[in-house]
Amino acid sequence: MNLHEQISLDIQGVVEGLAGADIISPSYVARELLDLYAGASIDPHIAYASREHFKQMARRVLAGRYDAESDDNEAHQGELFSGHLQRRYPIPRASGSEPVYKLREALTPQERAWNVLSLRSSARARLLHADALEAEGQHAADPIESGRAA
Repeated sequence: MNLHEQISLDIQGVVEGLAGADIISPSYVARELLDLYAGASIDPHIAYASREHFKQMARRVLAGRYDAESDDNEAHQGELFSGHLQRRYPIPRASGSEPVYKLREALTPQERAWNVLSLRSSARARLLHADALEAEGQHAADPIESGRAA
């Protein structure tokens, strides 16, 4: 296992350790990870650079688990909805701010409605993508239309 993989596993462990927290942010995960590795005895410049990189890695892990666009989140098994709701969902955020993920049972009605709209928007986009790919294939299958007639 390389160092990147080990750090990714440690991020997963930090996220699992925060299972009971109402809200998880990449910044919080990064701070916990830096404390795990370095404690207080690290140059502030190195701490800052490390925290920023850990934050980016944590964003990818959290997005993979909880974003509507991700096929890796716990509500999906391959291409299909598993029948189980995710444990956490993203909540609306200001432009430029980092994503945060909130326990499903702690979502406000507005946050829940925002996620429903997001999931439906994602589903519509995927259907349009599928329709376009299908149409292209049907067009390419017609040798006269595709310019491949002999």
